[in-house]
Amino acid sequence: MSDSIERTHAAALDDGVFLAVRLGDSSGAADACRAAARGGLTLLEITLTTPGALGLIHELADDDGLVVGAGTVLTVDDARAVADAGGRFAMSPVFHPDVVDEAHRLDLLAVPGAGSATEILAAHRQGARLVKVFPAGPLGGPDFLRKVRGPLPDIPLVPTSGPTRETIGDYVAAGAVAVGVGSEVLPEGFSVEAVEEAARDMRSAMDAARTARTVG
Repeated sequence: MSDSIERTHAAALDDGVFLAVRLGDSSGAADACRAAARGGLTLLEITLTTPGALGLIHELADDDGLVVGAGTVLTVDDARAVADAGGRFAMSPVFHPDVVDEAHRLDLLAVPGAGSATEILAAHRQGARLVKVFPAGPLGGPDFLRKVRGPLPDIPLVPTSGPTRETIGDYVAAGAVAVGVGSEVLPEGFSVEAVEEAARDMRSAMDAARTARTVG
């Protein structure tokens, strides 16, 4: 892996919370992302379904302390567009080998999605340093994660569409190396003040979950 990918990987593990930015209107989204960063969430997944997503990635890419990438990266062309915009990672709800390979060629950390043990193992064998478990809640939540990690203990898993401020501790205890959150921090109709406060609460929840796992 390139040094760039290794740095992004290390930063993702250090932060531990991917904030999905999935909005119907991107006006004010940059301010909201910066508010989330002030609250302690610096790992920003700008979903490509958000209008103006690539422009938002480009705007935020050079901000100090932010790690900005894209979500809903479904094609090789998507990965190229993210790299051109200055993104650092490519997250997807699905696993596609060509997208993983192209992301790595472009120095993007690939985080493909998987919903079964077979897909998780396949994504890992393709070279993914992190594997997104999606949708984690409907799949069984922390219990699903715990059971999958039984036979696959060394694959770093990032559950999304399930973790909340209340459940993040359960996911970390089940072995998640990071989690993905979204509308709880950044809902439609947000205010920057509320985003910063929600981000601070989520940061505190993750920090407490990690402390509890270390102590335990």
